[in-house]
Amino acid sequence: MTLNSSLGRQAPRKLVLLLASILSLSAAIRPALARSSPQAPDALLAQAAELRRAKDFAGAERIYRQVLLAAPDDPEVLKALGVVCQAEGKYTDSVETFQQILKRAPLYPGVNALLGVSYYALNNFPKTIEAAQKELAGNPRDRQARYYLALALSASGRLFEAIQKLETLLAEDPQDAAVLYQLVVDYRAATQQAGERLAKLHPDSEFTHAINAEVYADNQRFNEAILEFKEVLRKSPEFPGIHFALGQVYWRKKDTENALEQLNLALQEDPKQPLANYYVADILTDRKDYQQAIAHLRITIPAYPEMAQLYFLLGKCYAGTGESQQALEAFNKALRLDPNYKEVHYQLYGLYARLGKSQKSQAHLQIFEKLTRQGQDKDKRLLRESYQRQAESKSNN
Repeated sequence: MTLNSSLGRQAPRKLVLLLASILSLSAAIRPALARSSPQAPDALLAQAAELRRAKDFAGAERIYRQVLLAAPDDPEVLKALGVVCQAEGKYTDSVETFQQILKRAPLYPGVNALLGVSYYALNNFPKTIEAAQKELAGNPRDRQARYYLALALSASGRLFEAIQKLETLLAEDPQDAAVLYQLVVDYRAATQQAGERLAKLHPDSEFTHAINAEVYADNQRFNEAILEFKEVLRKSPEFPGIHFALGQVYWRKKDTENALEQLNLALQEDPKQPLANYYVADILTDRKDYQQAIAHLRITIPAYPEMAQLYFLLGKCYAGTGESQQALEAFNKALRLDPNYKEVHYQLYGLYARLGKSQKSQAHLQIFEKLTRQGQDKDKRLLRESYQRQAESKSNN
């Protein structure tokens, strides 16, 4: 069985630091506190806030503890202390501090959510869920509590509950990168979980072989993927999308003969399949069968109008058929989508030269050469960093 038995249910452990910035701490302290403190509490709190901004959390902790000597039960100061303890990674201390507040006010605003963060950092996922749910009982819209509830559900293996809550958060804020990332992690884990269940229940079914093939293909083990897809085809010749799946693997393997055979079969089943048309167009462009390639690209482009590669191929085809103006339009469209598309600049260098526009030709040649150098520099930098990491790993061992 090729599926990995480890579900990878959790994202990497999150460093729950610098959480003090999410709170707006009260600047006003009760007059009794001011009278009993050797230094005006407002000044102390201002000093603590400044230390937090400077990320001197240990210094801020000392100030809050000093204030608490005069007012040991002040919930806002205790809350602030718990937050800076989190920022220091002192999660057990933060739990004790938050619990001091909750003993007197079990639903004090925001504290159960913060307690859930600390429990999550301590890998206590049942307690995280409990704390988040208590926060949501008093404030159902609290985003932090809902997010950490989803994380804890995911870490507890309750993937579909977690996904449901994350999708709700994403609907409210489609730009939330943390939620998007966690959704990717959870969907991948849920997919693998379902695949393992399928393999256990139906180990030799066409569906299990198809899943195995997809796993092999994702890992660029193309020969093994092809064998699995062929087994699917043998067991179920009408399996949906099987010819496209095989054609795609052959295309990625650069076996154009077999790719074209399978992709053409896929197009007999669905002539408008956009990616099948794209792969066929790519192969035909390499073979200089430009007119046929253009016909396939015209089907693909409406489905993927922002895909620069399509306009690059279209430009090459028009240039190959001598339709220079249409080639220029296609190449310029590709550059509008991706100004650093190196190969497009090279094509424009040659096309403008053929059109006798030497100034434009040289301009695109210079851009092409600049992008080429930048790519080489990046490759060299990545190589140096790789060597450095290997050397550090050896020295540490």
